[in-house]
Formats: sequence, C-alpha cells, structure tokens
Amino acid sequence: MIGYYLGGDQITIPHFDENNRFVGLRGRTMSTEDAEMFGKYRPLKVNGVTYNHPLGMNLYGLNWAKDSIKTIQKAIVVEAEKSVLMYMSFFGLENNIAVACCGSNISSYQIQSLISNGAKEIIIAFDRQFQEIGDSEFKRLVAHLKKLHTKYKNDVNISFMFDKNMITPYKASPTDCGKDIFLKLFKERIIL
Repeated sequence: MIGYYLGGDQITIPHFDENNRFVGLRGRTMSTEDAEMFGKYRPLKVNGVTYNHPLGMNLYGLNWAKDSIKTIQKAIVVEAEKSVLMYMSFFGLENNIAVACCGSNISSYQIQSLISNGAKEIIIAFDRQFQEIGDSEFKRLVAHLKKLHTKYKNDVNISFMFDKNMITPYKASPTDCGKDIFLKLFKERIIL
C-alpha cells in the first residue's frame, strides 16, 4: 500500500490496474520547494528508473471497487488517491465504489472502464476549486462539469457532488471533512 521513499522525501502510492497488475508508482513530495517547482504529485524515480504510467488510462482503486460498482451500479470519481482511501475508511472495502482519476480531468477510457464494470451512474466528486459562487474559478468548474455531462450523457448517467453551499474549505475534496459532510454532499448531488 502507501509507503515512504526517504531518498526523495516522498510518500509512495502504488497504482494497479483493475486486474491488480502493478502499472506505476506515484510520489507525493513532502518538500514545499519541490511541490512549488514540480507539483505535489509525480512519478517516482528510484535508481534512475521512473515508474510512470499514463494516468488517463487507469483509475486508482478500480481493482478494489469494481465488484461493488457492479453490484451498486454507481461509481464515484474523485481527484486524488487519498480520497479513495478515505472513502474506504468511511464505508469499508466491501462497499467501496470510489476511484481516482488523479487530477481534475477524466478521460473517455476511464468513463468506458467504469461503464464496462457495471456503472449506470458516474458521480463526479471533484475538489471545491472555487472561493466564491460566481467567481472565475466557479465559472470554469461549472463549464468543465457541463462539458463532461454533455460528452457522456448518452452513455451513462453523470451526476455531480458540488459544494454549492460552501460547507467544505477551498480546494477540499468531498471526503476531507468526514463521513457526515460527504454523505450530505452525496445526497445533495446534482443529477441532470
């Protein structure tokens, strides 16, 4: 599972495909300077070997969630791996339907992977990337989500966990404030 690479001052996050095959290793830097220069997350490089994989061709946690997705017919797509792990801590591995796209973009391949694993509804649960209702970040996020809905509405039901009441902090994931807040956002999700 999650580890630590002292040589790079990074938390290590192994990625597996839906069949439990190792596909890559991401590092989350603990260095503020590195995070500002290169970003918080990047492929881990150890002894000259870079353990990268195309993020748009995999969903973190699908190997754990696929059976529950088939049963429940819903999948929740979050941005980061930690949100998948938090979801599992709230509801247990046996009830996990959360996967991470590792960013704020979800690819056609990822959507099709969820559909082929039985998802009839895909719930987009991205971070709250706006400070005020109506600001430029808000408008950009809404446009992005509308574009996702338009693109995939003929293939699958797309809904959105969207913190329109601003009950989570800026840049927080729906899982960051605990199970109760997550459930409130889930119940109030926008279904188009």
